[in-house]
Amino acid sequence: MAACSTRPQQIVAQAPVAAPCNAQRIGSVRVTGATPAQVPGLAVLAGTFDDAERTARFVDTATDALHMRGYPKAAIEVGRTSGCFVDLDVRVTLGQRYRIDKIVFDTEDEFPARERLAAVEDALGTVNTVGGVYIEYRLQRALEALQKRYRDAGWLDATIALATPTYHDDKVTLTIPVTAGPRFRVAKVRVRGSDKRARAAVLDELAGNAGEWYDGPAIRTGIERARRKLDRWVELRTSYGDDGEIVIEAVVEGKHK
Repeated sequence: MAACSTRPQQIVAQAPVAAPCNAQRIGSVRVTGATPAQVPGLAVLAGTFDDAERTARFVDTATDALHMRGYPKAAIEVGRTSGCFVDLDVRVTLGQRYRIDKIVFDTEDEFPARERLAAVEDALGTVNTVGGVYIEYRLQRALEALQKRYRDAGWLDATIALATPTYHDDKVTLTIPVTAGPRFRVAKVRVRGSDKRARAAVLDELAGNAGEWYDGPAIRTGIERARRKLDRWVELRTSYGDDGEIVIEAVVEGKHK
């Protein structure tokens, strides 16, 4: 039986093996001007291959996120230091954080004020609404949709301009100019086509619009019902002048052979 050795064993601590240099990889991401939690997408770049276009996309995403948190003037710059690795220096300028104090539509038209305001609100009452944050590109998209609603409601020449922000303390007032123009009524409804029965079917769907304010969705729905009923294509045409009246004309295609 071998005798147990009482001689103390030597434990040699080995130095950690350093990762080899790679001038194409990102080594560290240093954030100044904000906490890393405020620009979380940029921290994940550490250890990845350096790709300027991808980094620019991450910067755009992080900037949008800061805008959504109420920093409309936030900006991010990225500097690079090349050595054993590429180190990124992320410099964040947050600027003042703002909340919307007022949204003012500069117009005297009769479009329902509540609907007009609701049309620009976004993200469950947190964006582009009183008490929420202002995001310019999303408001512009909402205003384009609101302009279409104006035109569908009879203000055929309506235009809505970009919002003008006025900053004061930690609040912003948005002024939105609206040029509505005249509101149009449907003066006449005409149906053209060689088939008397088909003309009567289309007229039945559209006749109720005569004498009423132009209602784009209702008219398009009537045309679609007529198409399904007849199983034929019905083309919608409109014309209007300076007299505040619009003429609706529907053209029915011939029977299928």
